[in-house]
Amino acid sequence: MKILIIKPSSLGDIIQANPVLAALKESYPGCSITWLVFDLWQGAITLFPGVTSKIIWNKKGGLSEIFRIINEVRKSRFDLVIDLQGLFRTAVVAFFSGAPVKIGVPGMKELSWLMLREAYPQSRNLHAVQRCLEAVRWLTGKKYDAKFDISVPSDADRDAGNMIKDAGFGGDVVLLGIVPHARGRAKNWPDEHYVKLFDLLKTLQKRVVAVIFGSKESAGRFLVPGKDILDLCGKTSLVQLAAVLKRCSAVVGGDTGPVHIAAALGIQTLTIFGGSDINETSPLGPGAVNLTRNFSCSPCRARPVCRDFRCLSEIKPEEVFEEIRKKIKA
Repeated sequence: MKILIIKPSSLGDIIQANPVLAALKESYPGCSITWLVFDLWQGAITLFPGVTSKIIWNKKGGLSEIFRIINEVRKSRFDLVIDLQGLFRTAVVAFFSGAPVKIGVPGMKELSWLMLREAYPQSRNLHAVQRCLEAVRWLTGKKYDAKFDISVPSDADRDAGNMIKDAGFGGDVVLLGIVPHARGRAKNWPDEHYVKLFDLLKTLQKRVVAVIFGSKESAGRFLVPGKDILDLCGKTSLVQLAAVLKRCSAVVGGDTGPVHIAAALGIQTLTIFGGSDINETSPLGPGAVNLTRNFSCSPCRARPVCRDFRCLSEIKPEEVFEEIRKKIKA
């Protein structure tokens, strides 16, 4: 069976769709799976050994790019197409795919449900991972546990080792990944709290090196690279980022893609939640811990009703520090 998964964005959402691969492999042994992904996030699919091939979608390509994608999908003659994005443009691709079986994820938006069957509409308020798995349950009638299958390529792992070594951080140091900035102010713990957290880390008996991840715009924003700080903002590919995360003893940050990668890799993670819905998008993994404040306006998602984001500021550095101390056993 030839299967196409449509989940082009964004990074965290793609990671949380990963367990669909294990469910499909279990139910359709020997199937080949192609993933349709935006060019910006194609590195994430490189981390998925269960994917046979990928189709790259130029996000800025406009209408002509959608026609190109539809043409490429039709030529591939898929038996099954699963739209895990649930938006108008992804439903258009699925609708015109030519596949005999097409299904959409619960919670389809932008009238996409007019073109595609929505699996179990009543399940749209589930956690994102389980909501994706509902599409496979609709096909097979089976329930599936969330099983992540993510693997870092050996060359990326080698690159990660060289980055850390070249920065002079070897020996028995403890690497703590910090992902301070996410898309949307309601997801970002205050910068000054991270500065205070770094000061507290210096009091530990173990030498802790803070490894900062993010875009180029985040580089040097509040922690100056130097002693016990390795700023990798904008300096890694997505696959290399995953490789460095894998070498961290713990990772702390907001509701953003790299934290989801860390949790899926089984790394100890601490996610600081503000405007996001912790019941819908919290990272899943054996070492995942989530901190939040349940104000009456929470979760506001992308529509904050305040300017001071008390839900984030009232999670104090001392509280985060104590959680990190437990995770790195220091």
